Amino acid sequence: MAVKSSDQITVLDLTDGYSIMLSLDAISLNGGVSTLGTSQSVTVNVTAYKGGSKVVPTVETPTCPTNVSASVGSASDSVVPVTITFAAALAAAGKVTIPVSVDDITINKEFAFGIAFKGATGATGATGATGATGATGTAAYSYDLIVSHAAVAKDISGAYNPTAITLTAKRLQGTGSPANYSGRFKIETTADNSTWTAAYTSSANEATKSYTVPAGIIAIRCSLYLAGGTTTLLDQQTVPIVSDGATGATGATGETGATGADAYTVVLTNESHSFAAGVSAAVAANITVNVVAYKGATQVAATIGTISGQVTGLTTSLVSNGTTSAGFKVTVTTSLTTKSGTLTIPVTVDGKSFTKTFSWSLALTGATGATGATGKTGATGATGQTGADGEDAILIAITTSNGNIFKNNSGTTTLTAHVYVAGAEVTGSALTALGALNWYKDGGSTAVGTGASLVVNASDVSTKAVYEVRLEA
Repeated sequence: MAVKSSDQITVLDLTDGYSIMLSLDAISLNGGVSTLGTSQSVTVNVTAYKGGSKVVPTVETPTCPTNVSASVGSASDSVVPVTITFAAALAAAGKVTIPVSVDDITINKEFAFGIAFKGATGATGATGATGATGATGTAAYSYDLIVSHAAVAKDISGAYNPTAITLTAKRLQGTGSPANYSGRFKIETTADNSTWTAAYTSSANEATKSYTVPAGIIAIRCSLYLAGGTTTLLDQQTVPIVSDGATGATGATGETGATGADAYTVVLTNESHSFAAGVSAAVAANITVNVVAYKGATQVAATIGTISGQVTGLTTSLVSNGTTSAGFKVTVTTSLTTKSGTLTIPVTVDGKSFTKTFSWSLALTGATGATGATGKTGATGATGQTGADGEDAILIAITTSNGNIFKNNSGTTTLTAHVYVAGAEVTGSALTALGALNWYKDGGSTAVGTGASLVVNASDVSTKAVYEVRLEA
């Protein structure tokens, strides 16, 4: 089937990143002398967001250490409660791993717990020979490990804030005031939240320790032991490394629930255009093309650099550069005789460079046929006939009712084909006489629609789709 003219447009669908949060990431339990002593419990609420929208997460069965159990409740206002119970026999700090799923993406969240043990009750003093009352036993001690930061943030470039954490040991006797305590510190790191590597162990008793955060880890586990060695654990805290950005749809799940880096999408609202022309040169006109940039699902400002590829009769100028409405105007004059070409558009978004290409061409009007030769002079010589006009050029342009970008697989837009013959739009029977308008998707050979308009739903687009309309004889 002969194609008289065609045009195409690119339609995109952008998806938000995911964020999973716990209402409480860690707790210090009040213990007895060597075990927890009494059963205790805490409820942790799980909240999930898809972009800026709150969604209902699916919470699987948590993984618990010995003497710890957890149960998952029913969602209320999109929040799922998880009740964690600690048995009286619990004797060491640890963590509970909570698997959370949203749209088939599973993220393991961790809830850490420690135990603040009591000091043993002092023995009653012996009765004196004269029957004096024995001395009152020493009041029990409680110990606390204080970490200067509850979490360490890692930006998209890999830089940490803060770059170091400080550990401080405190001891409280009875109802007195907390005082610095010289014990032993142990610092461990993990890159997978499964295997912990010893990074520092006190060689002598100390009350404080500063530790620089190394690269390539996702958490730091800090432990305080009784003075003199690393046998009796007093308190333990886990500091997660929290990364910026939304989780990529197929990216690896961060063990600490940190969100992955957002992807950047940069598109032109019009990637090609055919300018109306006469027999050999363009008809004066101009169009404006916008540069649309997204970080994840959020539109951000774009900065356009120096555009190259201009020719005689074709110039460009920037519009609202450095904003979310950035674009460029292409102006042609009757001096433009080059039949086609491309413009190279450098774009910078958040310091990252992208290069886009805009293609253009001239829709030249057919030349008038040559006048027939005059017949020979004579009484009966006939005048030669005027030659037939050349065929007019046909141009198709696509417009949209609701733009060409969907978000989160939601929305609809109507693509409309406008047919121009020698610069004038034709419709109705005049258009039917030229041929049939057929729509094709992603270079396919089977039409997905016919006629001047095509409705495209977000569900028709998986990230990106190219629609082409052809006027076929």
